[in-house]
Amino acid sequence: MAIFYLGLAFLGAVGPYSFLGQFLMQHGLNFQELGTQLWASPVSSYFGVNMVISALVTLLFVFSEGRRLKMRGLWLPLLATVAVGVSCGLPLFLYLRRLSQDKAITPDNPQAIHDKSAR
Repeated sequence: MAIFYLGLAFLGAVGPYSFLGQFLMQHGLNFQELGTQLWASPVSSYFGVNMVISALVTLLFVFSEGRRLKMRGLWLPLLATVAVGVSCGLPLFLYLRRLSQDKAITPDNPQAIHDKSAR
């Protein structure tokens, strides 16, 4: 499952940036035009608001769940969420969480995943 999450993180970065690349080719790094186009219609505003709220929820989830599980490297999915979006940050966090849980499993403690999540 970890590889699946990593693949989704990759797609979650490449997909959105392919569209941003088209914008940058036409307009350069014009934040005013980016904002204008993002809020240009009710449909684009719907996606803009959805993106912002989803990103805030993802940042909170990554921070709180990562701290609860004492995960390392939380800066990476936090940065991915801010720099790319939820489509990259969330699957990257799930990948790192899966790796963290897999490391906790030992021959002496095969139920470590369940023990950690029960806390």
